[in-house]
Amino acid sequence: MTRTVENLPSRIESWSDLSNLIEHFSYFSAHDWLFRGVTDADQTLVAKIGREKTRAQKRDPKSGKFKRVSYRLADERGVFTMFKAQALSHIQRVPTTQLEWLALAQHFGIPTRLLDWTENILVATWFAVEKAGAKDNGADAAIWITKGVPALDSDNTGDPFEIKAPGVYRPAHISPRISAQASVLMLCPTPTKEVKLNFTHKVTIARGIEFTIKKRLNACGVNRRLLFPDLAGLAEHLAWLHKNDYLAGYRHDARSKVRPTPDEEDQLII
Repeated sequence: MTRTVENLPSRIESWSDLSNLIEHFSYFSAHDWLFRGVTDADQTLVAKIGREKTRAQKRDPKSGKFKRVSYRLADERGVFTMFKAQALSHIQRVPTTQLEWLALAQHFGIPTRLLDWTENILVATWFAVEKAGAKDNGADAAIWITKGVPALDSDNTGDPFEIKAPGVYRPAHISPRISAQASVLMLCPTPTKEVKLNFTHKVTIARGIEFTIKKRLNACGVNRRLLFPDLAGLAEHLAWLHKNDYLAGYRHDARSKVRPTPDEEDQLII
């Protein structure tokens, strides 16, 4: 069968399926592929600041009913301004542009009009399956794929809220997380709506295979310790190893006792 650039599968049901997908991107490596992993395949390409559930519900004083707080540009600017003012004591290098500041805010959980992507499909896959065994909604995970998105000028010193067209920003590696995650950020000019791109493709990951995929990724060294290179990331990774009994070599009796039987790797471990 002749290979074509955009002839991609729509579903992954095994590690072999993922391996074949990786081979496709290796074959067409001249393209500027970007990947985004989501734990719920129904999640669309809407920036966090614009998603309805990002904000809480408040009681309407007139009707008495609860209503979700709506998106407001003034609030988006407000929380960004607060982050810039209060983050200074926690960082070693001060960002030199507003885009750099926005990237830093995004990486530490501030809702922004940036959408996280990565140049590394294994990283995207980990983010897709990171909640394997812990999800209670029964949803499949997914990997979004795109290419050919115009790049923003990384030296742009202007106001990112004034940019009118979608573009990708490759931030300076001012945080170890940005380096570890091969991070690329997509600016969404209308954050309450799904960003419109010339090419997108979604590959779902069957829920029943998510834990196995996560375990295989860990065997490849792709885990929370790698992607969040700080003490918190290390601790969360070790807690995952402990939860799933992956401590061989670190028990005090490791040399005298060997577990010859592998665990049920295709079973979701809660």
